[in-house]
Amino acid sequence: MGKPKRSGSGFSAAKQTAAPKQQVTRSSADHTAMEQQAIELINQGKLEEAETIYRKLIEEGTKNHIVYGNLAAICGTQDRFDELIELLRKTLHLKPNYPGAHYNLGNALKAQGDLTAAIGSYNTALQLNPNHQDAHINLGNALKAQGDLTAAIGSYNTALQLNPNHPNVHNNLGNALKAQGDLTAAIASYNTALQLKPNYPDAHYNLGIALNEQGDLTAAIVSYNNALQLKPNYPSAHNNLGNALKEQGDLDAAIASYNTALQLKPNYPSAHNNLGNAFKEQGDLDAAIASYNTALHLKPNYPDAHGNLSLTMLLGGDYKNGWEKYEWRTKIEKNTLKPHALPKCIRWSGETALNQINHLLLVTEQGLGDTLQFMRYATALRNQGISVSFCAQPKLHRLIKISGIDPSPLTPQEANEISEGQWIPLLSVPRHLGVSPDNPVVTEPYIKTTDELNAKWAGILSAEQLPIVGINWQGNPETEKTGLGGRSLALETFAPITGCSQISFLSLQKGFGSEQVETCSFKDRFISCQDQVNDTWDFLETAAIIANCDLVITSDTSVAHLAGGMGRTTWLLLHKVPDWRWGIEGDTTFWYPSMRLFRQRERGNWNEVMIRVASELDKFLSEKYRLVIQDG
Repeated sequence: MGKPKRSGSGFSAAKQTAAPKQQVTRSSADHTAMEQQAIELINQGKLEEAETIYRKLIEEGTKNHIVYGNLAAICGTQDRFDELIELLRKTLHLKPNYPGAHYNLGNALKAQGDLTAAIGSYNTALQLNPNHQDAHINLGNALKAQGDLTAAIGSYNTALQLNPNHPNVHNNLGNALKAQGDLTAAIASYNTALQLKPNYPDAHYNLGIALNEQGDLTAAIVSYNNALQLKPNYPSAHNNLGNALKEQGDLDAAIASYNTALQLKPNYPSAHNNLGNAFKEQGDLDAAIASYNTALHLKPNYPDAHGNLSLTMLLGGDYKNGWEKYEWRTKIEKNTLKPHALPKCIRWSGETALNQINHLLLVTEQGLGDTLQFMRYATALRNQGISVSFCAQPKLHRLIKISGIDPSPLTPQEANEISEGQWIPLLSVPRHLGVSPDNPVVTEPYIKTTDELNAKWAGILSAEQLPIVGINWQGNPETEKTGLGGRSLALETFAPITGCSQISFLSLQKGFGSEQVETCSFKDRFISCQDQVNDTWDFLETAAIIANCDLVITSDTSVAHLAGGMGRTTWLLLHKVPDWRWGIEGDTTFWYPSMRLFRQRERGNWNEVMIRVASELDKFLSEKYRLVIQDG
């Protein structure tokens, strides 16, 4: 809000007016003296006394717009916005072409949340005074708040043309560029702000956020610490420092940062939620659940905390409560958690009994592995006499048909047009079926390939002289930025297996990570037709390749669900605190009876895991081929 202003000599004097209960007559000189006295009181910080004088002048009918404007500014210092707006409109009635009043009105309207009206006032101020830098700045702020980032960036740049040495504007410009996704330009703007004003904690903090989003955790941590050196009592900087430290793997330091944030600001839901995430990654599920519950006590409608609480419950084996909480996942802003289609028909949430529904459409969500794991329940529902159709990712359609899951699966685009029956997200089905370790519902293999493809790959792989172990080591890196960090491992980690087992490797890795085959120390141990396997991306044919492997060893990716769903012998490599579906302990899983789990005993230590795998592999192959010889 603009400061109260001294009256200018060019304004007309107040006319004589009638005050209530008495007639007051003052000369223009008297009014000028009163106005001057009010200004002196404002300069002394005596706003209440100045306000009394201005109100007396208004009672006496002053037509000096500056009186109204300065009284409005006094109201603004006390957040009396309704009165402020009324006074500014009276100011503009007296002097319509008063840019300062239009600017102040914009500020008041913005403070009340009326962004559209605020933008109109700022634009009017700028029509009257194009060089009003503050109006350009605040117009940019309002446009950014309204979501018009391109226009906001234009306003900030115009302000910087008027005064390039304005650190706050460079900082605001950085925020708009970051929101637009241009992290490189945002970082440049924050750095410019810091060149102009090195001791600018907010710019250091915002720079840290941008660097974090860019993946430069080390630099982000430096920026957060710079902000905290300048402003130690900065809860959000401690919170974000904790996030960067957690992502870097330093959980103890992350927890310390979250706790500092909470000492400064105990009622900080996101810090409690983040603290819960760090406890969960440490394997302290009880502490994690307590933190999520505190976050939810402070902010009951907090989808992220509900979602994290559900995953922790499921990880700990509390499937009943975990499934209930898991319904919050679709309210989390991450697009990866949204159903792949939103049909026009009603979403079923349990009000009507399943057997009373005319038709139920299952809509997939999240990743390919989730579809492969949970598509079994389409068959389970159909076996209960329910009419079911299935919407899934197109690249899985051939596999879905051959496996008997659905004869005509829909694409998400086709599912969006369905208006009859009801629909449900696929991962909500287990809740309604009561799936748990004690009630798996489906345990038999449910994924199939064709006899023709099976025979084709049996012929191709028959040239191999050694047992074939299919391996997969890398998940989607983008997924691991927001969850499942640490699930992947380097191909070279498999080296201990080659030293003690006479096997051939078959790489099931596709895309990112597959290039490691060319540089690993045991590249000569891969099957002779590996290039042909590499060119096979179809899931149905990949299933045939898996069917012809003696064993599959994989990290937590879709390959684990494909092999497990086929009932193939599969060894799953899990990081210390894995995805919820694998639980926190044990070497078997109710999801796939043919699967064996190899868990990290120490966070991040894959070498120890692989030494155990190598030892068990020798036993597995000896037993397998001893039985084959006996059968012969």
